[in-house]
Amino acid sequence: MTISGSERDLTRTAWLPQRLPASGHGGMVAAKMPSAVNAGLAMLAKGGNAIDAAVATAFAAGVAEPWMNGIGGGGFMVIWLEKEQRAIAIDYPMRSPLAATPDMFPLEKDAPPDTALFGWPAVVGNANVLGYQSVAIPGTVAGLAHALEHYGTLSLSEVLEPAIALAGDGLAVNWHHTYWIGREQANLARFPGTAAMFLNDAGQAPATSDQTSPARLRFPDLERTLRQIAEQGPRWFYEGEIATTIADHLAANGSAIRAEDFSQYQAHDYAAHAVPYRDATAYLTTGPNGGTTMTQMLQMLDRLPLQGLDQHAPEAIHLITQAFRLAFADRFTYLADPDHVEVPLSTMLDPVYNAERAASILQDGHVPVRPGSRERLGVTHTLDASVPEYMKDGSTTHLSVVDDEGNAVSLTQTLLSGWGSRVVVPGTGVLLNNGMMWFDPEPGRPNSVGGGKRMMANMAPVVLRSADGSITSLGSSGGRKIMMCNTQLIRNMVDFGATVQDAIDAPRIDTSTTALVVPERLPAVTIERLRALGHNVSLRDETLMLGEFASPVGVRRLADGTFDGGADPWYFPATAAAVKP
Repeated sequence: MTISGSERDLTRTAWLPQRLPASGHGGMVAAKMPSAVNAGLAMLAKGGNAIDAAVATAFAAGVAEPWMNGIGGGGFMVIWLEKEQRAIAIDYPMRSPLAATPDMFPLEKDAPPDTALFGWPAVVGNANVLGYQSVAIPGTVAGLAHALEHYGTLSLSEVLEPAIALAGDGLAVNWHHTYWIGREQANLARFPGTAAMFLNDAGQAPATSDQTSPARLRFPDLERTLRQIAEQGPRWFYEGEIATTIADHLAANGSAIRAEDFSQYQAHDYAAHAVPYRDATAYLTTGPNGGTTMTQMLQMLDRLPLQGLDQHAPEAIHLITQAFRLAFADRFTYLADPDHVEVPLSTMLDPVYNAERAASILQDGHVPVRPGSRERLGVTHTLDASVPEYMKDGSTTHLSVVDDEGNAVSLTQTLLSGWGSRVVVPGTGVLLNNGMMWFDPEPGRPNSVGGGKRMMANMAPVVLRSADGSITSLGSSGGRKIMMCNTQLIRNMVDFGATVQDAIDAPRIDTSTTALVVPERLPAVTIERLRALGHNVSLRDETLMLGEFASPVGVRRLADGTFDGGADPWYFPATAAAVKP
């Protein structure tokens, strides 16, 4: 196995393949945890393709980074099939229970907005964020299994082997684990199954390992659950004993979830949306997720007068900021599950409409941040827009894989907020999401709670096909910041010829708050000019690892067959590595 890409030590992993065959596929994997990367590399080394490697990486990531993702959550992926020259999107988001209703979360009277994640109105008891009512139906098992069955080459038991081994052998506790568990210790202790899984006998976060006292986090219940999925297939998770166990436990504690909700869950497969940008093409998801908003951002940037401006010129940032804000105005006014609400998706994805939006952007002022008109978009409903103020927290993980044949996978999955609902049903080892927080708790809005409904997700995995034939898988974690991050990565690579690592390392802006958030390392003259242009500039220190910006990884196979990868330098465990056949 040949390790390349970013300079990160893969000996830190908890699971390593003992023997790699001499033949197999080559390729590159990038993810947030080295042990997850090695799971994907092992699948490539034994002859699997990018889809096999991505599914193995995703299952392993749920064990290695359980506060960010896992089989109790959901996600999205984009797949590029090189021989067929086509891109596939697979949606496996969390869904609300069938019995969910718009008024199921009573609002706190005279309370300020809940600023924990989305800025929705505060809910009594924080019930949409923490605990049993916050749980939505998880989609990860269905989505990963669907990708493997239709586009992979290995068996489910083979790709699950690394995750099963990780859960059984356990994770050597490092500062990263201690930090993430310690910051949420009080909430984890509220749920017996969760406390038993993550806290020590004293009810505290385990101490970081050292050579004399090797502490490990072992997940025997999760190991059994993963082994059952490997042996009985993915539908066991939705129709077998575990589905009944989870649904009954949730229902007994006030959730609207029933076993029927699990049995009806299916992942959704469709042609990825192709978005031309300069001489490249980005392939994205569509619907109530970040792919729709990224499409608008890219189509607007493609029509802005950015040529000739330096990569971080204040005049360029000024124009891009306005484009991002216009895309978000449309997002929070109209985007929702089109199976339940009238959503003008075709117009929001239309390059003509987004060219009109771009034409309104001002070089010397600020375009009013308003959504497109109902008349222009053809919307007949009069539902109020959601207008959240800002976000502060988030979870999610992203992984990217490209194999030596040119197949690529970009995959983002989540529990929603860090630690999701904080609920582990005893005996299952499954940490469940808090996906109900993705809905606006106020009735009468497009994204209000409803039965069997997809929520408006932020995830936006992307595969980029360049004019020279190179193929790139990009993506990030970071909640609402994901869409702006991914769009800027594409601009860095296409407009300025950056490598994957250089595109990731470059300073990025974020407009998910009312402020224009920029890194402190931008030149002082740039910051002064942005303020002179009327922006409420907020400086952030990336080195503090506080999630002020989204956290990306990515890999690329160039036209000559060589690989190029990168990982977030401010998220220490993130790793990109390659294996040769």
